[in-house]
Amino acid sequence: MNVKKIRYIALALVVAAFCSCQKEPSTSDLHRDYLVYTAHDTGTDFAAIDTYYIPDSILIIGNSDKTEYWKDADAMAIIGTVVGKLDDAGYTRTEDKDAASVGIQLSYVRKVTYFVGYDYPYWWWYYPYYWAPGYWGDWVGWHYPYSVYYGYTAGSLLMEMLDLQADQESGKKLPIVWDSFIGGLLTSDADLNQQRTIAAVEQAFEQSPYLAK
Repeated sequence: MNVKKIRYIALALVVAAFCSCQKEPSTSDLHRDYLVYTAHDTGTDFAAIDTYYIPDSILIIGNSDKTEYWKDADAMAIIGTVVGKLDDAGYTRTEDKDAASVGIQLSYVRKVTYFVGYDYPYWWWYYPYYWAPGYWGDWVGWHYPYSVYYGYTAGSLLMEMLDLQADQESGKKLPIVWDSFIGGLLTSDADLNQQRTIAAVEQAFEQSPYLAK
């Protein structure tokens, strides 16, 4: 075996050893930006959905024992962005909640973490339920058609599409056919927080092309 070949083999071994002990890429840089997560029920025919109802406020999940609503100009801008995206996707907004095909609920998490499981009887565990099942109809709780179990941290926005036309037989749960978790929105700059939130809402719809009729 000549010297050149030995050098090549030695170099290959060094590279292999380096790769085998190299750490996984760091994800710390992701904390500098927001995260947009979306999921949907693959069995839902979104093209068959006609109308939607959305409340005129965003639920604040914070450290208060009382239910809080976010209704200022920033909240209206966020709701308006959601409405615009749903309209662009081919849905029609209605003020008649009972006649709507789906309900859209928005919740904002402020400086707390909640863990959510699809098998829990209510969406927010141990919290005064503004979005209680009774708000949308005669339901016993929320239900995802897929397993969900994760935490929501400070500065997170949640968007959920609830199927209001599903069977409301006794004991049935209200199915959520699409949801989005947007995290990492909270910074020391209020204007930047709003810009990031609007951009993230738009991104949630962009990465959910199946919503378009």
